[in-house]
Order: sequence, then C-alpha cells, then structure tokens
Amino acid sequence: MALKFTSIHEGVADRAKSFDLINRGYGPDQRFAGQWFETTEDVYTYFLEVLPPLDWTADGFSMSEFATGFLTDAYLRINGRFFCLCIHRERAMDFTNTLRAFKATAPANAA
Repeated sequence: MALKFTSIHEGVADRAKSFDLINRGYGPDQRFAGQWFETTEDVYTYFLEVLPPLDWTADGFSMSEFATGFLTDAYLRINGRFFCLCIHRERAMDFTNTLRAFKATAPANAA
C-alpha cells in the first residue's frame, strides 16, 4: 500500500508556526507518517544543527530523536524549498523510500 501524504498547513510556515506544527501532539490522531508542511531554510538548518541526523542525503535528513514509537521528522530540501515530513522510520531504507515517494508526489513546483 502506498503511503498517503497529507499537508497540515497551507503555505510556508514561519519559524513560530513550524514549531507549533512540530509540537502538535503525539497521539495517533495528531501525528502520523505522511503528514507534511512547507517550512523555511532557517528551520531546516536549526534542526540539522540541533542533533546529529539519523539519515542524511543531499536532499535532506531525518531526526535521530523520535517523536513517538517509530515516528520521526524528516527535513527535505527540494528545488530551493524546505519541507518537514513525519516518517515511519523502522529500517534504514524507510527514509530513502519515503523521500523518493514524497518527491514523486511533491507539491507543484517542488519536484
């Protein structure tokens, strides 16, 4: 079954709104794999520098600190735009496979 991607914010979330979205809660009705929002380069850089990334590619990274269970946030850079994507990260290829799937269905002008 293909992963469904769900935007949780319209437009680009500034720093304050990005932190609100990241801290939205940890229950299954609040946080699940596939949720995403567009953020700023500042937020992307902040999370890259706050902890060593678990996964790293030229297109982004995933956080080494998990939100809950196997859910963690990935930060992606696609054509000069920045995204935060909640991913299920249980195995090493989960990040790469989710990134590939997200890029294939990315918002207009991002892929």
